Amino acid sequence: MRYITGARWFAGKGRRAEIRSVATLPWLTSPGEWPAVRLEIAEVAYPANSEVESAKTEPSEFYSLAVAYRESPVGLLNHAEIARFDDPGIGSVVGYDAMQDSDACRVILRELIGRAWHRDPEAAVRFHLRKELTPDLEPHIYTGQQSNTSVMFGDVAMLKLFRRLELGRNLDIEIHDALSRSHVTDVAQLYGWVEGSWRMTGETRHADLAMVVEKLAEAHDGWALALHSLQQQAGFGSEAKALGTALAETHSALREAFPTARAAGASVAAVMRERLDRAMATAPVLTPYAAALQQLFDQLGPESLPLQRVHGDFHLGQTLHTPRGWKIIDFEGEPAKSLAERAAPDSIWRDIAGMLRSFDYAAASAPGPRSADWRNECRSAFLEGYAGGPLEPADATTIRAYEADKAVYEVVYEIRNRPDWADIPLAAVATIAGSSGSGSNSNGHSDPALKPTSIGVVTTKLKEQ
Repeated sequence: MRYITGARWFAGKGRRAEIRSVATLPWLTSPGEWPAVRLEIAEVAYPANSEVESAKTEPSEFYSLAVAYRESPVGLLNHAEIARFDDPGIGSVVGYDAMQDSDACRVILRELIGRAWHRDPEAAVRFHLRKELTPDLEPHIYTGQQSNTSVMFGDVAMLKLFRRLELGRNLDIEIHDALSRSHVTDVAQLYGWVEGSWRMTGETRHADLAMVVEKLAEAHDGWALALHSLQQQAGFGSEAKALGTALAETHSALREAFPTARAAGASVAAVMRERLDRAMATAPVLTPYAAALQQLFDQLGPESLPLQRVHGDFHLGQTLHTPRGWKIIDFEGEPAKSLAERAAPDSIWRDIAGMLRSFDYAAASAPGPRSADWRNECRSAFLEGYAGGPLEPADATTIRAYEADKAVYEVVYEIRNRPDWADIPLAAVATIAGSSGSGSNSNGHSDPALKPTSIGVVTTKLKEQ
């Protein structure tokens, strides 16, 4: 339990947690082969501290562990030790995190190449491969801190082991699979994935456990690039425009691959108002702006918005810049939403607003004499890359509503996780609430991206989405 609760990827930090049960999937190795490797699923529960709290206890969570068992301790793996115990099948062993053990990673690669499918009466694990890989690819252990765990295989592929599992199909795999089939170049190609099933507390559970994607050579994090350009007082407009084009191409492919729908503006506004009400309970600082924001949301009423599958949590940190252009990553949506909410069709404005907010975050994180101009240039260039130009007044109202909705979410997130950052989205909320449809951006300046200019009105590409 200590290894799980101490890991960066454990989501229940600060809460009293206990392991309710552990399901072991079939061995990936033969008897007598060391290290002995298998995937295991830990069910973690959060016991209530009182009868009053018991009614509020959240459902248990599932975490995946790839475990490499060895006959004796390995000094170089001390940091990855999970436990020492006597296993009835293989004897006295030391269990290590297999994602930190090169020999164990080679076993996983071998099983992937062989499209292995291991089954027993209580569990199964199956490896899917879409693009051929070779067994000579050396594993490179990634030691950085992240919500999942990655291993690079040579300069070809990256395996990402999902830590906190969601039962059913993983959205990141589902979308990468669809986009790979459509030959979109704005995302990494899906090479394969691993799925598992197990019986626990009398029920059979299914989940995707890992995905394997193309390793992107010379990839640079979009957020870091943006901050660097700000610090150097350099332009970022061409990069922002190309990013807008990449998102438009990705949206087009998603529209072809998944069901679409339409939503009445009034129903969208109602959801935004409901989210605002919940947010104010956590962040009362939003209360002075509530009336103006609700009025803004109500302006969506006459609209009919097309819906489709979107990224759902689009910002600079979800992008990588490579010699072949931008790549969009992590299609799992906002972590605070349920799986059903993240899989449901949504408006393209959700992603557009997310990136516009991200430019604002970057400018506020690296203040300087040109930060405001940098932000405005990025916003205009991004919209031009996406849709061919700035927005008409009606569309500008829609995007302000979505930006406000996103900023409200950000205020709550920052108060809970990074209180020192809360002023950034709160400033955006204040300015949007006071703009009264004037086309102001999140720092109170006239925003050329939100009203017609010499570039012209939005093209039919955006209108048809």
